[in-house]
Amino acid sequence: MDDRFELATLALHADDGIEPGPDIAPPLHPTTTYAADNPQALVYSRNDQATRNRLEAVLGALEGGYAVVYASGLAAVSALLHHLHPRRVAIDGGYHGTHAVLAQWAALGVEAVPIGAELRRGDLLWLETPKNPKCEVTDIAQAARGAHAAGAWLGVDSTFATPVLQRPLHLGADFVMHSSTKFLAGHADALGGVLAVGDPERAAQLRRERAVQGNVPGVLETWLTLRSLRTLALRVERQSGSATRLAAWLTGQVPRVWHPSLPGHPGYEVAKEQMRGPGGVLSMELDSEPAARALPARLRLLRDATSLGGVESLIEWRRRHDPQAPPALLRVSVGLEDPEDLIEDLRKALSV
Repeated sequence: MDDRFELATLALHADDGIEPGPDIAPPLHPTTTYAADNPQALVYSRNDQATRNRLEAVLGALEGGYAVVYASGLAAVSALLHHLHPRRVAIDGGYHGTHAVLAQWAALGVEAVPIGAELRRGDLLWLETPKNPKCEVTDIAQAARGAHAAGAWLGVDSTFATPVLQRPLHLGADFVMHSSTKFLAGHADALGGVLAVGDPERAAQLRRERAVQGNVPGVLETWLTLRSLRTLALRVERQSGSATRLAAWLTGQVPRVWHPSLPGHPGYEVAKEQMRGPGGVLSMELDSEPAARALPARLRLLRDATSLGGVESLIEWRRRHDPQAPPALLRVSVGLEDPEDLIEDLRKALSV
């Protein structure tokens, strides 16, 4: 697909020609095995599958590289560690699940060190930007220069941004990871993960390793994610705009609001240069932990649930799942509701 097309067009057409036929919507292929000597040389769906090929074509085009999909975001993280076998991973904060993966790899000799430690050849510098749950933004291009000068790799978890708002490969990253469960699938109904790379041979090697590891996404999840990518740009642009509106309103209503649209937010200036919008996730801190724990139950439109990136707005007391989160912090994933309705829902709940 010609990469001169805009992202919204790529989301609809980057898989054209992969599966010729009259269907406008992609067919669903639940089979696990194929008749011998078929024209496509398909053997077993763990190795190759038409809908998965289409999904990877679209995701690769959106990131400006080549995509490999997995059963979950953490499966993608594990696959990258298996692929690189770094002795050290430089990481600070972010998604607690990534730290849980690293804790398991510690038994195999992989050491987690803080970002800022002197990098060595073969290390993996892992950025999450915007970072969960406070949405801090890190300069990817600057991090890439530092990592590469030391002979290290740069991996970027770009789940909060999606390719609609940020394309880390274009900024120097070696690997981009998404939990496609979040904004990419976008409807709270499909678990998945993605690695994107700039080198087609590395992507092919990752696929060969995936076939042996067996961590492929299910057929239905693959199809649902491909279906959802068709509207990704529309959804993310709306969610980012609504989150910006909510963050502005919440400022002054609560003690602290975290969102890249706000002057003074960590990485605000970088976000203006690096991103095409501040994103659909924000966090706020209340006066106390009891207040934060009580607020979700008083809301009608924002549902009390973990995860993010879906069409329905969610709110959670983040420390329920992440013990490193501040005790009075609530994370909000802004959906597709009218932002003024969400503001009114918050207004009533905060006034109690």
